[in-house]
Amino acid sequence: MENKSPIGIIGAMEVEVNSIIARLAGKESSGTAGLLFYTGELEGVPVVVAECGPGKVNSAVCAQIMILKYKPRLIINTGVAGGVGVKIGDLVTAECCVQHDFDTTAIGDPLGTLFIRREGRSEDIMKLPCDPNASRVLMEEARDIYGGAHLGVIATGDIFVADKEKNRWLGEKFGAKAVEMEGGSIAQACYMNGVPCAVLRAISDSANDDSPVDFPAFARETAEKSAELLIRAVRKL
Repeated sequence: MENKSPIGIIGAMEVEVNSIIARLAGKESSGTAGLLFYTGELEGVPVVVAECGPGKVNSAVCAQIMILKYKPRLIINTGVAGGVGVKIGDLVTAECCVQHDFDTTAIGDPLGTLFIRREGRSEDIMKLPCDPNASRVLMEEARDIYGGAHLGVIATGDIFVADKEKNRWLGEKFGAKAVEMEGGSIAQACYMNGVPCAVLRAISDSANDDSPVDFPAFARETAEKSAELLIRAVRKL
């Protein structure tokens, strides 16, 4: 039997979701906590789409509301990111996410270790998993759209990284291929609720000293490619 539960799509900025919202058939919208959630069909598939705003708290709140109110079978976080060892214009699909700014090393924990309550039990976790089937489908479609498509770690933190040493450190410490501000917190909300997730990032800058200049120039172009990717992939998810 076909699953009629929607696929959730979350982006931090208008440019990351407006092309998708414009393609929705039977579009309706509803507001919660100042966020607008658009429902409809994308290529015949029920979806719910939201712009969460930048940062970990905004994105986690958006994901939690979406889970409770719309009960999605999968949440996809789409957007742009700084590349770590990959080129501007490439795509990174998350094998897993880490939160590089969660730091309790002063009490002996490895950097990025999160402390999660699940069903009354405490769990320590660093690498927040993404759904392997969704990641596989996105990677297959990405190879026809992007010059380079990579599967790997996406690092999340409440900071716009624009420093080459920080960029190098993220690659060495976490094996990251991209750095951004929402994927890890959405992955955490999904993990805590038992909802599969996928995180994809089009590379808009190199997370170095040039990033403040590169980001505005490439964000729109790379975000539109991500929208095309989702439109192609959604029926296979």
